[in-house]
Amino acid sequence: MTGRQRLSAILRKKPKDRLSWAPLMDHHTLSRLPGKLKDLTMPEFCRHLGADIFSLNGWGTPLHFASPEHRWPKDVREVETRDNRDPDIVVKEWQTPKGKLTGVTRRGHPVKYPVDSIEAVRLYRDMWEGVTFAGHDDAKVLAAMDRLVGNDGVVTRFWGPSTIPRLLEMDMGTENFYLLFFDHPEEMDGLIRVMHERELQAFDLIANGPWESATLCENTSTFYISPEIYAKYNMPHQRDFVAAMHKAGKPAILHMCGHVKDLLGLIKQTGCDGIHALTPPPTGNTPWEKALDVIGEDLVIISCLDPTIWISGKVEDIGPTLDRIITPRLRKANFVLGPFADGIPVPLERFEAVRQWMEKQA
Repeated sequence: MTGRQRLSAILRKKPKDRLSWAPLMDHHTLSRLPGKLKDLTMPEFCRHLGADIFSLNGWGTPLHFASPEHRWPKDVREVETRDNRDPDIVVKEWQTPKGKLTGVTRRGHPVKYPVDSIEAVRLYRDMWEGVTFAGHDDAKVLAAMDRLVGNDGVVTRFWGPSTIPRLLEMDMGTENFYLLFFDHPEEMDGLIRVMHERELQAFDLIANGPWESATLCENTSTFYISPEIYAKYNMPHQRDFVAAMHKAGKPAILHMCGHVKDLLGLIKQTGCDGIHALTPPPTGNTPWEKALDVIGEDLVIISCLDPTIWISGKVEDIGPTLDRIITPRLRKANFVLGPFADGIPVPLERFEAVRQWMEKQA
C-alpha cells in the first residue's frame, strides 16, 4: 500500500498492510534540520523519512484554506495593532455601536482576554447573533496540497475549536469562564447556545468541502473541562459536527490531546470515528488501549507518542520502548503512531530512531 492508501484505509476502518507512522513537525524543527533538509516542507521531510503523511490543513507548508470564513456583523469593526515597545504583543479591539472589547496576545497567546465581565458577555453575545460563516472554493488549494503530499499520505481539514474550548482558550480564559458561568448561568448559557447555533453553519461548510475527512481541533482535557460541562455542552456540540460529517459520508475525527480518560464514555456518544493526538501517561492520562476498551475496537487513533519517550528520554530507548508499547492489539487496530513535534524543536536523530524501528517491523 502507498501512504495514501494506508491512511485512507485506516480512516475508513478498512484493512491495512502494516503499522502506519505519521510524524508532525513545524518550522521550529524544520528550520533546525541539517544541510538542505532545513528547506523542506513537512510533507517533504516525512517523505525523506519514509513516513506516511497526515497533513493537517497543509501544516508545515505555505498553503492555507479560506473556508469557512468567520464574519462579524457589519457594525463590528475589528482593529489590530502591535505594541511599539514589544512587537510580540498584539492588541485587538472589537468596536461596536454598543461598546468595545479588547484582547491582548503575546506571541499568539492571550495575556488579556476580551470577555472578562458580565457586560462583556452580553456584548459578545450580541456580536455573535450576527455572525455568519462564508464558504469559499478551496479546490485549487486542496489540489496543491495533494500534489505536495502525493501518494505518501492524505490531507484532512483541521478546524476549530468549537464553542466551549474557544471560550476557555481564546475568548475568556478558564478563570473568567467559570466565575461567570456560576455567577450568571443563564446569560452564559445563552452566549454558548448562540455561538453553537452559528457554528453549525461552519460545520456544514467543513463537511461539504472537497476534502475527504476533517478533524475538529478541541484540545479537550479534564484539566479545564469537567465531565459535567463536557456532557452538557462539548459532547452535543461535537456530536453535531460528527453528524454533519457523516451526512456527507466522511470520517469525523476529534483532536483531543489532553486528559480525556474520564470522558471516554461521553466521547463515545459523539459517534466520532476517531481521536487525534490521544496521549497516554504521564503527559496525557489515556492509554491507547483504554480508549479501545471504552469506545470500541474500530476507533481510529492518531496517537501522540508521549514526550517523555519521544523528546526528553534517551534516544537509544525509543526503539525498545516502542517494542513494549506497540502491542499486537494496537497493530491490528486503526492506529497511527504519531511522533509529534508541535511548537518545539526536535533533533533529526529522534525521527531517525523511529524510522529505524519502523524499518525493522517490515
